[in-house]
Amino acid sequence: MPGHVISEVGHVSLRVRDLAAAEEFATNVLGLLVSERSTDTLWLTHGGPHHTLSYTRADEDALDHVGLVAPDAEALAEVYKRVDSAGLRIVSDKPLDPAVSDGFAFADPDGFVYAVYSRMARSKVASPTSGLRPRRLGHFNFFVSDPRRTERMLAEIGDFRISDRMLDGVFLRCNVDHHGIGVFPGAGRIHHVAWEYPSMIEVAAVADLVDARGESVLWGPLRHGMGRNIATYVLEPSGLVQEFYCDMERIYDDAGHVPGEWSPEGHKWVSLWGPHLTPDGFTELGLPPASRG
Repeated sequence: MPGHVISEVGHVSLRVRDLAAAEEFATNVLGLLVSERSTDTLWLTHGGPHHTLSYTRADEDALDHVGLVAPDAEALAEVYKRVDSAGLRIVSDKPLDPAVSDGFAFADPDGFVYAVYSRMARSKVASPTSGLRPRRLGHFNFFVSDPRRTERMLAEIGDFRISDRMLDGVFLRCNVDHHGIGVFPGAGRIHHVAWEYPSMIEVAAVADLVDARGESVLWGPLRHGMGRNIATYVLEPSGLVQEFYCDMERIYDDAGHVPGEWSPEGHKWVSLWGPHLTPDGFTELGLPPASRG
């Protein structure tokens, strides 16, 4: 079929022990808006789609699922066929989320659940004209036991393409953005979720906001070598790392792009501005996949 079967990353759904703290962080730090709530679940949007982040009250802090967007019904059907042919477990033949009118969900060998869909309703929340708010959800990064296996799965099922590689780690794209998903070796966890802001001015303003709250950012600001985005990282109450970034590299020529092969020696792969190697304990942060019966 023409085109690629996944066009963007859509949303992230978390299980959290402290729903009130999660809401406070998402609205007051990230600048997201509550689009819908129930007794135990909160759906938030940056404006546009019904939700890009949701929290459900639970006995564990964990990743429930991530959302991948297919461009149309034909592409969605093709993804389902590929998942079925690969022998991956179908978690649900129906959408997992409200305001999503089509789709299904499957689990990968590490237990991470991907919800694939092509139609999500628009948010009815009126977006304020002031305040810090991300443009969109940009990407998420996993640490897994076998990154090459996850890489093959995303390429074969979702048409993800390699942008850059470092040893077994890889950044994969599903559109012109340098990466929508990063996969690196480690314990089975989603490490961080990343939000695109308009410019470095807003990225700095979010960091100032964190400081004004009497807290500190985990890492940054820095400009990554892989992806070239200016990034800063902060820890949310659940234990998930949230990244706010701007100015990511874009790749418009799929056929002509040659993936970079970066070396872990030195610091340029992670920071072009200086020897800002990852802080101690940084890669151990994040959330495991939720337990499912």
